[in-house]
Amino acid sequence: MKKIDFKKLKAGELVQVPRTQFAPQRYGWNGWLFSEAVVIRRARNKKNNKPMVVVEMRTPKSSNDYGTIEKAFYAEHVFQTNAVAIAKKFLAEDNVTTKEEFYKFIERDDVTGCDWIKFLIDKGFLF
Repeated sequence: MKKIDFKKLKAGELVQVPRTQFAPQRYGWNGWLFSEAVVIRRARNKKNNKPMVVVEMRTPKSSNDYGTIEKAFYAEHVFQTNAVAIAKKFLAEDNVTTKEEFYKFIERDDVTGCDWIKFLIDKGFLF
């Protein structure tokens, strides 16, 4: 995972942030789940002046359902993401080329786990 460059970061960019630590005994980022997030603004911590990034991130509730929250992270915990390229690859495999086709596609019984693609579409990164 490649860290973001805080000085070049702009509002509206897509990044990856840690969401849940599922294995606290592991070292580094090896025991974490990550979510895609949209940068709202850059900031500085009031106590120690460290660079921070305020993002709107997705929080999965259940299969193909999610919510979003606004959360602040230290800039050193924010990473670049290739989620758009991965989502385009997955959609191309199933011949999904429009928003309407995507919403029909996720209604099928055999389709699960598309909440991150839905987030990317809702935020304007796909289609």
